[in-house]
Amino acid sequence: MAFAGGFPRDEDTASIGGGVLLAVGLVVAFFGWGSWWTAAGLALAVAGAVWLVVANRDA
Repeated sequence: MAFAGGFPRDEDTASIGGGVLLAVGLVVAFFGWGSWWTAAGLALAVAGAVWLVVANRDA
Protein backbone atom coordinates (compact mmCIF):
# COMPACT_ATOMS: atom_id res chain seq x y z
CA MET A 1 0.00 0.00 0.00
CA ALA A 2 1.29 3.41 -0.91
CA PHE A 3 -0.10 5.15 2.17
CA ALA A 4 0.31 2.35 4.69
CA GLY A 5 2.23 4.66 6.99
CA GLY A 6 -0.35 7.41 6.67
CA PHE A 7 0.17 10.96 5.59
CA PRO A 8 3.01 13.04 6.97
CA ARG A 9 2.08 14.89 10.14
CA ASP A 10 3.59 18.18 9.13
CA GLU A 11 2.02 21.26 10.71
CA ASP A 12 2.25 23.26 7.47
CA THR A 13 0.59 20.50 5.47
CA ALA A 14 -2.24 20.26 7.97
CA SER A 15 -2.74 24.02 7.98
CA ILE A 16 -2.89 24.18 4.21
CA GLY A 17 -5.28 21.23 3.95
CA GLY A 18 -7.61 22.55 6.62
CA GLY A 19 -7.49 26.06 5.21
CA VAL A 20 -8.32 24.86 1.71
CA LEU A 21 -11.30 22.85 2.97
CA LEU A 22 -12.53 25.83 4.96
CA ALA A 23 -12.17 28.27 2.06
CA VAL A 24 -13.69 25.98 -0.56
CA GLY A 25 -16.57 25.14 1.75
CA LEU A 26 -17.41 28.79 2.31
CA VAL A 27 -17.24 29.57 -1.41
CA VAL A 28 -19.46 26.61 -2.28
CA ALA A 29 -21.95 27.59 0.43
CA PHE A 30 -22.03 31.20 -0.79
CA PHE A 31 -22.55 30.43 -4.46
CA GLY A 32 -24.90 27.53 -3.82
CA TRP A 33 -27.15 29.45 -1.46
CA GLY A 34 -30.66 28.07 -1.41
CA SER A 35 -29.84 24.57 -2.62
CA TRP A 36 -28.32 21.41 -1.28
CA TRP A 37 -24.91 22.82 -2.21
CA THR A 38 -25.24 25.11 0.80
CA ALA A 39 -25.28 22.13 3.14
CA ALA A 40 -22.36 20.52 1.30
CA GLY A 41 -20.34 23.73 1.49
CA LEU A 42 -21.04 24.22 5.18
CA ALA A 43 -20.06 20.60 5.83
CA LEU A 44 -16.74 21.19 4.04
CA ALA A 45 -16.16 24.38 6.02
CA VAL A 46 -16.82 22.61 9.31
CA ALA A 47 -14.53 19.74 8.31
CA GLY A 48 -11.78 22.24 7.48
CA ALA A 49 -12.19 24.05 10.79
CA VAL A 50 -12.09 20.78 12.73
CA TRP A 51 -9.03 19.69 10.76
CA LEU A 52 -7.25 22.93 11.68
CA VAL A 53 -8.09 22.58 15.37
CA VAL A 54 -7.07 18.93 15.59
CA ALA A 55 -3.88 19.42 13.55
CA ASN A 56 -2.74 22.35 15.66
CA ARG A 57 -3.52 20.50 18.88
CA ASP A 58 -1.56 17.38 17.88
CA ALA A 59 1.43 19.15 16.35
